[in-house]
This record gives sequence, structure tokens and C-alpha cells, in this order.
Amino acid sequence: MKTYEGNPDEPDRNRRFVGVSEYEVVADGETLIAYGLGACVGLAIYDPENGVGGLAHSMLPRQSDGDGTSEGKYVDTAVETMLREAVSAGASYAALEGYIVGGSDLLDLQKLPREVSDNNVATAREEFADLDVPVEGEDVGGSRGRTVEFDTGTGEIRVVTAYDPEPTLLREGDD
Repeated sequence: MKTYEGNPDEPDRNRRFVGVSEYEVVADGETLIAYGLGACVGLAIYDPENGVGGLAHSMLPRQSDGDGTSEGKYVDTAVETMLREAVSAGASYAALEGYIVGGSDLLDLQKLPREVSDNNVATAREEFADLDVPVEGEDVGGSRGRTVEFDTGTGEIRVVTAYDPEPTLLREGDD
């Protein structure tokens, strides 16, 4: 995990990078960022009542038994782990919202089976539904990579798509 400080747009907040196969759950207003989402998915959870949020950068849909790798690597374990940790950090389970970003088919990843991106998105939707967390926003599919920035202090979730000058706002911030 890398932490960035001193962003001119957010001088009083830390910016935390969430790498591939990682996740973070915070309750202190940090901005969580996942760069380079292609077939991977960025999974965000947020409790707007208590200001607890999390972000995962997951590569694959489901964990194999006994795999022993990070919970963030797989969509199913990332969602479950973040929800558990968010509640432990003070989130109200009933107030949690889910967001899904990524799952695109990038041409330069031709060796990766095309169904991985679709399966990542489908698994995310299934996991959120199975755990009774409504998906309030998605920016998925297509053929371009994305970056997601999640300001857990305000709840704003911004998606920047490669070669698109205008970011997509999945969730407006609560000022």
C-alpha cells in the first residue's frame, strides 16, 4: 500500500493507492484510488451515514479453496471481507451501498480469456445481491481501462476512463 499526501485539490486528506489484489476499508476520510482497471474490477462499499468506505482492486471472480492469497484478489472474498471490516469500523450494514467499476475487454490482453471481465462483473453483482447490499452505481464493460477515485470523506466516487476527457461521477459527494 502506498499513501500520497499533499494533493493540491485535497490538501487536508491522504490519498491511498489500492493495488492489484488489495483492498482497504477506512473510516477517516481518505481518498482510495485504484489505477489501471481493465478486466479487473474496482469494488466500492460506502456507508453515507457513518462515513465508512472501502475499495478493492480484484482480478478474478472466485477464490479456489485453500488458495491462501489475499482476500482482495477475488471478487467474492473482497466483497465479504470489506463488508465485515466496514461493520467492524462502525458502518451500519443496512446503510451500505455497493459500486462496481471496470470489467473491460482490453485488446492488449488477448491471452486473458474474454469471459474473465464479464465473470468479474457478474460475480460482483451476485455477491452484493446475496449479501443484501444494493448496487447504486456501475461503470463497467467496454474496451478502455479505468481509474476509480473514492473520497470516503464525502462519498464521491469518480471514474476516469482512458482517452475520455470527462470523468464519470458514480456518486456525488455529500458536502
